[in-house]
Amino acid sequence: MKLSLPLSPAATSPLREVVAFVVLTLALTWLFWAPGVFLPMGSAVGDFLLGLGSLAPLAVAIFLQVWLQKWSMAPTAWLKTLNAKLVALAIFTALVFFTPAILLRVFQGTLALSQLLNDARAHWLMLVGLLLVSFAEEVGWRAYLLPRLKPLPLFLVNLFVGGVWFVWLLPLTLAGRYNTSENFGGFVAATFLYALLVTPFLNRLALRGEYNPILSGLLRAVANFVIAMYFLQGRGDPLADAFGALTIGWLCLLNLVLFSQLWQGKKPPAEISELERVMPFGN
Repeated sequence: MKLSLPLSPAATSPLREVVAFVVLTLALTWLFWAPGVFLPMGSAVGDFLLGLGSLAPLAVAIFLQVWLQKWSMAPTAWLKTLNAKLVALAIFTALVFFTPAILLRVFQGTLALSQLLNDARAHWLMLVGLLLVSFAEEVGWRAYLLPRLKPLPLFLVNLFVGGVWFVWLLPLTLAGRYNTSENFGGFVAATFLYALLVTPFLNRLALRGEYNPILSGLLRAVANFVIAMYFLQGRGDPLADAFGALTIGWLCLLNLVLFSQLWQGKKPPAEISELERVMPFGN
């Protein structure tokens, strides 16, 4: 009896490619992250393993394109869709995510804004590394996976990608990486909600750039850099933690604004308010 793989150039579909990407990305990432997360933070070997695991989405996307002989990703097109407005929007959105938590701690006197800015300047090289890693990850998530989910309603796409992204991050989450909360269960729940609530913005930005992973990668890199600098300022209370109640609540509110922007395209022009017209995520 002749054996055949479930995915081949002669037998493929968007659903099969989605399943293959998710399974291979999880397996390859966890292969490196599972041992890497248990090494001391700052360990050269641990950071190397975590870095290799972060390249898995890119590696899997390239492998599947070669295996299936389907060249759906076009890097030259990504450069053509870049413009100053979208780049500024990516940076602005990342900063807005954590603005309430930062302002609350400034008001409480537990964070000095000048020190936060000094730390950011001193660790600029970290931002460069985050940009490279985030771009590699986003090539898989946004440039390869997202177009294959196009037949689905957008809310299902956001839920699916956000859920898979949380599962992908489980080794880091369960090992307690980046946890500043005393309640570990609350931290896991917060990271789950964070993945779900940030995903719509990453997806929307990529779609605005015709599946451009540079834009979503920029948003993720800046957001992760802000989180890293925030951690350097010491612990906040449960409300003002990086993934605390204030940030999660704020992200819920921002998602409502985003939903309003996506919905405005279905309204008659006369019913669209002036505020909706100027919001950056609209059509």
